Amino acid sequence: MPFIAQRVVRTQTIHLAVPASCVLALFEPIGEMRWASGWEPHMVYPTSGDAEAGAVFTTQHPGEPDTIWTLAAYNPTQRRLAYLRVTPGSRVGGVEISCVEVADGTTDVTVTYTFTALSAAGNEFIAGFTEEHYQEYMAAWQTALNHYLLHGSPLEHHQS
Repeated sequence: MPFIAQRVVRTQTIHLAVPASCVLALFEPIGEMRWASGWEPHMVYPTSGDAEAGAVFTTQHPGEPDTIWTLAAYNPTQRRLAYLRVTPGSRVGGVEISCVEVADGTTDVTVTYTFTALSAAGNEFIAGFTEEHYQEYMAAWQTALNHYLLHGSPLEHHQS
């Protein structure tokens, strides 16, 4: 039976209790380490970890090969960024993040994940990336980010 790639797109908006000017840096490769326990990017380029279009890094998740990330788009003026991520032998993904200040001085962050399978293992991952799972995942992001913004330290159990 030939392989047929599956694809999933999930979008969710989370709410953060700070102005948008304080938020985008928390989604940069090194910035995410501030609030996401277990997030440990290995910077390939630039080695400084500075966020810039074309930056490349890897992450390791248990039981999988390194995921290779590229900061495909980075626009701090518009408070937007996008990643392309590849987990070899499994899936290709895109992550788009947009931060919009709300009238009360807080921020709505819209996060869109797109995954396309590269194999049966990728299709299995996508099958588990349900709308319910994604809503829970984004709720955990919102909790972890607001905890960090309030206390200045990450929640110990949250992983990105």
